[in-house]
Amino acid sequence: MTRKTQQTDFYANSIIEDIRSRFVNEETTKYTEHSIERVYEFEDGAVVKYEWRSGERGGRSGGFNHRFSVVKPPKPNPEKVKVGVIREIGFPD
Repeated sequence: MTRKTQQTDFYANSIIEDIRSRFVNEETTKYTEHSIERVYEFEDGAVVKYEWRSGERGGRSGGFNHRFSVVKPPKPNPEKVKVGVIREIGFPD
């Protein structure tokens, strides 16, 4: 496992396991019956968006239930973490 993967796993697992001591800030930016978006800021300056949605998921549709995306990389960024999706979890229909 590369150090970059370890770093991005740290972000996603912190959110999945709801380890609040690892977040500097947590904000719900969207909440409906069928979707939720939250933004998490970590001590190293990284900002990660978490998205949940019901409906299309997994399988051929390419949908997801849970998505974790780096919105802002950490600073400093020795592992060269890039903006973009770091993990998707989909459950087949």
